[in-house]
Amino acid sequence: MRRAPIRILVLLAVASLLSTACADKEGIRAVRTPELRAVLAIADVEREPTSSVEGDGIVGIPEVRIGSFERPEETSIPQYEILEREPADRDGAHAVRLLVDTRARMEADYEVIARDLKARYAGYDAISVEFTDTQDVFDYNGAALIFNTPDGAYYMGYIYGPPNTKGYYVRAVE
Repeated sequence: MRRAPIRILVLLAVASLLSTACADKEGIRAVRTPELRAVLAIADVEREPTSSVEGDGIVGIPEVRIGSFERPEETSIPQYEILEREPADRDGAHAVRLLVDTRARMEADYEVIARDLKARYAGYDAISVEFTDTQDVFDYNGAALIFNTPDGAYYMGYIYGPPNTKGYYVRAVE
């Protein structure tokens, strides 16, 4: 029974020593958040509303736009078909997921398709695309992340701003 008062006295002594040690110093400081820098200037940024949008884009919304929204020449676009279109809005970003069927296999062809989709869905902040070929039993052949605004880039996971000035990132499966 005598041990309980001794333990209490020891705890009080330790607490007293800690409080005087902290009082001698400047005290406990909170972790400071780093200074945030502005997003790097993007060469191909517009601040004008889109004049016309194909697909399900929103027309006439003034905002920062990333990259070119000019469609490639029809003759350079590999043949493709959108098999599935799923809305994917989240955290205020207007987004869509696409499943694209194409016989194309090269990353350069996927880039042309991504540029075409970027123009067709210019009213969206972000478009994610998965490339497949239904001729080969629904193979996964690559993907494209298309971001039309800084919000779209953030939606895609680029928390420090858009990774490039093109507005898309494409990878083919090797």
